[in-house]
Amino acid sequence: MNSNQDLGVIMSRDLFWSNHVDASVNKANKVLGLLKHTIGSKNREIFSVLYRSLVRPLLEYASPVRSPYLVKDKLAIESIQRRASRIALRQKRREMSYEERCELLGWGTLERRREYSSLVECYKTVFELNGLEWRDYFEYCNNNPTRSNNPFKLRMKSARLNAFKHSFFVRIIKEWNNLPQYILGNDININKFKYNLKKWMNVS
Repeated sequence: MNSNQDLGVIMSRDLFWSNHVDASVNKANKVLGLLKHTIGSKNREIFSVLYRSLVRPLLEYASPVRSPYLVKDKLAIESIQRRASRIALRQKRREMSYEERCELLGWGTLERRREYSSLVECYKTVFELNGLEWRDYFEYCNNNPTRSNNPFKLRMKSARLNAFKHSFFVRIIKEWNNLPQYILGNDININKFKYNLKKWMNVS
C-alpha cells in the first residue's frame, strides 16, 4: 500500500502530500461546480459565503500538518479559488489578476491562509493549548528576550531531507521567529493572538 488515510488525511510512503491534494481538489471542484450551477454569479455575497463555508474548508482541512511544498500541489489548490473568484465576479481568464479579484472579494490567498493557520497552531503548541508538550518539538533560543522582537524565538533545526525540512515543526520556526512582539501580546490569549495576526497578515 503506497498511501494510507487517517482522520481524513491521506499520507503517502514517499511523504509527499500530492495524493491528499488531488483528492481535496477533486472534491472541492465538484462542490464548486454545484455552486456554479445553482447560485453562480447571481448574488456575489451569497456565493462568497457558500464558497467559504462549503468549498474552502475542503482545501484547508488539517493544513498545518499537511501544507504542500511542491509547486504543482500549491498551484492545484489555488486553482480552485482562482476559478471561484472568476465565477463570483463573472470574469473570464486574464480579465483581472487573481490577487485583484481576491482583494475585491475580501478573500485571502489560500497559501497565505495556510501560513496563518500554521502560526496559530504553533502558538497553541508553544503555550501548550493543544495538549502537546512543546519541549518535545521545539527549543527556545538563548537570545536575551529584551534584545529580541519576539521573546519566544525558537531555535532553528537543521534538515537535509525535504520531507523533514517542510514538516510543520521545522518550516514554521522561521515564520514564528519573524513575528513582532505585539502580535504575541503580554499574556496567553489565543483569541487576541488570532485577531492581531489576522490584521498583521491581512488575512480574511
